[in-house]
Amino acid sequence: MSGLTSSNIAFESRELPNLLASACEEVRTGYWQFKFTSAPGASDPKAPWYLAMSQGRVIFSGSQPLSWRSLCQTLQRYLPSLRTASVKQTLQAIAQESSPQELAMLSKVLLKAEQRLPALEQQNVVSAIHLQILSDFDTYLFDSAGSGRYSDNNALVYQAPVSGFKLEDLIFQAQMRQEEWKSLRRYVPSMLGTPILNSEALENSSLGAEQKQLVRKLVGLGKPLSAIAQVMAKDPLETAKMFAKLIEKGYVTLQLSPDIAAKFAAPEVFIVDDSPLFLQKFKSLVTRWGYRVNAWGDTATVVQKMLESNPSIVFLDINMPGMSGFDLIKEVRRQPQLAVLPLVLLTGENSLSNQWRAKWGNCKFLAKPRASEEIFSFQVELRGLLQEAVPLPQ
Repeated sequence: MSGLTSSNIAFESRELPNLLASACEEVRTGYWQFKFTSAPGASDPKAPWYLAMSQGRVIFSGSQPLSWRSLCQTLQRYLPSLRTASVKQTLQAIAQESSPQELAMLSKVLLKAEQRLPALEQQNVVSAIHLQILSDFDTYLFDSAGSGRYSDNNALVYQAPVSGFKLEDLIFQAQMRQEEWKSLRRYVPSMLGTPILNSEALENSSLGAEQKQLVRKLVGLGKPLSAIAQVMAKDPLETAKMFAKLIEKGYVTLQLSPDIAAKFAAPEVFIVDDSPLFLQKFKSLVTRWGYRVNAWGDTATVVQKMLESNPSIVFLDINMPGMSGFDLIKEVRRQPQLAVLPLVLLTGENSLSNQWRAKWGNCKFLAKPRASEEIFSFQVELRGLLQEAVPLPQ
């Protein structure tokens, strides 16, 4: 059972944004600490997530509470100029020179660092913390399940390295980013995938010499995309966009471990129809929505093909040469592996008898569009049916 109890929340996938927003309606200063039973996008699902609030605004996010050390790690993640040996020595020296009381006043310590490190401007600090928060929201806010506990910590008023961000603004921005992530899912289902170079395709591409060199360098690291984003000091979303283009062109493929591939694999939609034109249009449409599509026109071998591919749902044309859709249903249902497989009958004849026969065969029924003005309603009904029967992984 999910819900809000005092300073504790329990949540399932997709519930955390609303629960967190409701819990933070009161102006608070303290920490939210989250623990997860499921966190599909996290490199370490067992790691906690801390969200620091000061006077109702989000000031920090990470796997550790806010400190000079965790702040420096965030800044170095997004500001490559802070990664040199000399800068690291300067940051370490500032920590050693500062008393525990001074280190608790991070804004003052940051001011000292900015005076000694010209590259460390306040706007860069704000940008780095903002990107870290959004990146953590991408990872945890929408697809995770677990629990969260809030505890007051008034010291964060003095520790805050930035004035902070409104939670509702961050959630809105994260929702917009989710839409972008969805558009990339076909090519980048997970940032935990490792890119593999297609050398011949890259060499023959129209990319410039410097671009080719950069792709070879990044892929040559042999690291997952999440780690490549860190090497580049880039927003993971921007890194995903870059590699999605390379994957789409065939210059790179994304290798996923079997367990990750199973989590993020799009359902396979199998369609049987004797019209090559309809098969082509159906496949193009449903693939664009993010599904894998296996289109088949030969009724003689289709059952064996289903057994080999193990689809998530099958669409069958009623009127086909050699074997009707109703005969094919009987053949499919005789196979134990396919006995409970969702089946949808397709026909241009939206008759009551066809609907009853589909119901008798424990199938859904979908009428093909017979005129151009029926295409939109067909697409809406088709998409709704797919979302209900075989939703895409979130």
